[in-house]
Amino acid sequence: MTGALSDFRKGLAALLPQLRAFARFLARDPGRADDLVQDAILRAMTEEAQWEPGTDLRAWVFRILRNGFLGQVRRGGAERRALERLDRGASAAPAQLAAAELHELDRALDRLSVVQREALVLVAALGFSIEEAAGICGVPAGTVKARVSRARAALAQRFGDRG
Repeated sequence: MTGALSDFRKGLAALLPQLRAFARFLARDPGRADDLVQDAILRAMTEEAQWEPGTDLRAWVFRILRNGFLGQVRRGGAERRALERLDRGASAAPAQLAAAELHELDRALDRLSVVQREALVLVAALGFSIEEAAGICGVPAGTVKARVSRARAALAQRFGDRG
């Protein structure tokens, strides 16, 4: 195995936890998220020749994952709309306050649009810069800033002053 190939695969392996976290926020389902990550890694390995050494591998693979997710959304629109109508939390109440608050945050994130949730997760949770997130999403940096701002405002309105 050549040094560049080895570095590429090591880089992919190092990204797995972050890719999985991003996929879970996008898909809102652990099983689907794992499938997205697996597909993204497979596609990255298959298309390795398209990646330019010296560029940001993390942003390149995140964009592959995002594009895979968007492809699934386009293909599964009817299924997604039906699933969104379900109230996943109606059947079981959380036993502890922390679990209840986490569940409430999860529901609030579900209410954000996909693009707002995506921008918020990339910037606030995964630590991408606005410019990096814009590159992953294929939109101008100002668009990402606006999406993050709207997402934060929606969450602030939902949770108010709980400090």
